[in-house]
Amino acid sequence: MEKLASIFFHSRTQTHQFHTGVSGPGSLAIHIALEGYYTEIIPLLDGLIEAYQGKYGLITYKQVNGNDTDVSKENIIAYFDKLIKFLETERQQEKLKDSWIQNELDNIAKLLYSTKYKLVNLG
Repeated sequence: MEKLASIFFHSRTQTHQFHTGVSGPGSLAIHIALEGYYTEIIPLLDGLIEAYQGKYGLITYKQVNGNDTDVSKENIIAYFDKLIKFLETERQQEKLKDSWIQNELDNIAKLLYSTKYKLVNLG
């Protein structure tokens, strides 16, 4: 959970940076899609982490290095693909297998895939 929480908190900052840097054709749709992600991810994480900590105790966050400065549509989509793959791998951890935790992770997956759809098809 520590790595998952850290990566997704970082994703909020990264997507906000992408959001403020996009320009050119299709950038308004990308701008709006990214704003939707960075405003929705924190409440989802908050619920997940508080519930997890209620069962397992406080987590220790991990350091996440670097910010990506490439604001091309292709790079932003690739970034979301990495987040999706990361979530699918991390959710297999034993402590994350409770159905109510999987429910919370499903909500994050839903946000990721919805954002990707908007980036690919509307941007």
